[in-house]
Amino acid sequence: MTNALNPNQSTPISGLGTWQVTIVTAGLYRCSVQCTIPYQASGSSNNSTSTTGQSGLSIEIEQNSTNLITVGAAANNPTPTQPTLGCSALIQAAANDVISIILTSANAVDAYPNAVKGIINLYAGE
Repeated sequence: MTNALNPNQSTPISGLGTWQVTIVTAGLYRCSVQCTIPYQASGSSNNSTSTTGQSGLSIEIEQNSTNLITVGAAANNPTPTQPTLGCSALIQAAANDVISIILTSANAVDAYPNAVKGIINLYAGE
């Protein structure tokens, strides 16, 4: 399921999924994503009551289905004690461009409800 994203505001997110916005006014946009993730320290999870183990969170920012940036994923899994994962992109967008933020994971620990929480910021300008 795709979730709507509004430009020029911060959007709190919870769980894995896709967030999209269609740009109305051409220009320069800054998109940033910051997520807290389940992680294990001393045998228990420090930021989720329902999950333990290593996160496999992947954050992607795309423009018109073209990947601009990917953090995390299989080659760069967050470490077992890393509490956050984030990225930022400066995007030159035309009218009707679609900007997508995609959170996925191959690890079951990230699939629990509210295991991954974060915020997406999308603003016009630098």
